[in-house]
Amino acid sequence: MMTFAILLLIAGLVLIVLEVLLPSGGVISVLATAALVGSIILGFMDSRSTGVTLLIIMAVVVPIMIIIGFNILPHTPIGRKITLRPELTQQAHRSAPTKSIADEDYSRLQGRIGKAVTPLRPSGIGEIDGERVSVVAQGEMIEKDTPIVVLNVEGNNIIVDEITS
Repeated sequence: MMTFAILLLIAGLVLIVLEVLLPSGGVISVLATAALVGSIILGFMDSRSTGVTLLIIMAVVVPIMIIIGFNILPHTPIGRKITLRPELTQQAHRSAPTKSIADEDYSRLQGRIGKAVTPLRPSGIGEIDGERVSVVAQGEMIEKDTPIVVLNVEGNNIIVDEITS
């Protein structure tokens, strides 16, 4: 009985790592849980000390196996598709512009006329002086391709209203 308890424990731990590595919709988790619970039951059927020992082993080893699975994941074909590689994030960081959107001065657009590129509900994209910018409608929703005027600029918020003829 002790041999089966240990085999189920090992099977459960292997299934935990596989659950991290393979997209199974939780099927492998259910199997891992069943194997671990079966191991505990067989351990307690053998003796109380065996059952408690298996519980303590699981409390320590299960989190370690999850960590091992997540450490292996980036090196698998599936993991390479769902995680960013460090060299890519470093390249993106190096090629990113040093100027942030918070540094942009939109006060020059005050009073300018443009058009709504997308519906403004209340925010959307407007084209002002040939430049696409994020804008916020002051009043009600403004339909796409409607002429707009910049009423106010508050930091990065460009507040516009519909031009009525």
